[in-house]
Amino acid sequence: MLEKSAWMEIFRWGYANVPGILFQYAKEFDLEMEDIGILAAFFYTFQRTQPLYQTGLKMGQVLQACPSLSKQKLGRKIKKYNNLEIIEVDYNSKAFVETRIFLEPLLKKLESFLIANHPDFDNSSIKEFHKADDVLINDYREKIEQLELALENEKKLRISSEINPRSTNDFRKMADFISKKTGNLLSVKMAAELKKWLEEMALTPDFLLCVLELCFERSIHNPADISRIVRDLKEYSIANVEGLESYFQHYVDKDSTVLFRTRQWDPDIMEFGSFTGIDMKAEARKRVYYKWRYDWRFSHPMIMKAGEIMCQRTKNGGLEYIDSVLSNWMSKEIRQIEEAEKEISNFRAKKKNEKSGRTLPKKEGSFSDEYEIFVPPALEEIKK
Repeated sequence: MLEKSAWMEIFRWGYANVPGILFQYAKEFDLEMEDIGILAAFFYTFQRTQPLYQTGLKMGQVLQACPSLSKQKLGRKIKKYNNLEIIEVDYNSKAFVETRIFLEPLLKKLESFLIANHPDFDNSSIKEFHKADDVLINDYREKIEQLELALENEKKLRISSEINPRSTNDFRKMADFISKKTGNLLSVKMAAELKKWLEEMALTPDFLLCVLELCFERSIHNPADISRIVRDLKEYSIANVEGLESYFQHYVDKDSTVLFRTRQWDPDIMEFGSFTGIDMKAEARKRVYYKWRYDWRFSHPMIMKAGEIMCQRTKNGGLEYIDSVLSNWMSKEIRQIEEAEKEISNFRAKKKNEKSGRTLPKKEGSFSDEYEIFVPPALEEIKK
């Protein structure tokens, strides 16, 4: 017999064992074959280095038993397994080789899968484990339901304290009046100011109707301008029709309506000037903008669209070009962006057809075949 043999040493080292159940439930764990191989390395290291009464493995032991594994790959894998809750990692040690992992969570999950698929097993520990989870889930569910009820009650209290049926009806009544007079839906700015007039300034709906009627008669549609008038009325304690007429006659009508509009800073004008590159600081240019906005009743996005067309079609365009575009839209009752886009598409198609029509071959006997246009030499030199 041979006294020494290398292949006998191979058997002495033993085999890397991995629970075969991992192949069955690998999909549930979201494990690939490489992951099963690394878990086999964990089990092999545990068999070679740890006595049965100890738990946990050090990363240094795994690297020593499986030199083909790198620290980077092993670090990524234990982070993945920790997120999957199939191992438990102890990060108390600063050195990676001293980091410990525990395989008990994997075995507990495998046991729970087995019992779920084979109800004949009767394991009281698993039942208690699931029972504890059910109790915890029920507690969370009750807390969530209580929070939802509290939030719902708080919402109802806030709504009931802020809005009552009477104020809601007044707001709706005023909003319908403004929409009818201006021909547009109530804007966000106007809605916010309307809420201030009714709630903060405590104006009655009838009195506010008179104020708005007088403002709209004078083409004052800017919410900021109307708010300024309302503040003056509150300051001067004007609360009747005679006082309103006197105020508008001596303060609003005396001021030029356009000047009244342009005294305050308007972010829409600043946005328009920044978008088109036109300096809108001059009062005359502000008046042109307010003419489009409040006299012609174009919305701010429509004016911006006209400015965009001006920038696309001209090199040194200005307010005159935009004025002609908006005038054309007003004559055709174009008030929406979609309608303007359609008009632009039709215009381009018409131009394209006209251009293609000019390039068609000339018919025999046409005017251009019979005659030539004579250009005097002097005019030719001037042209050059």
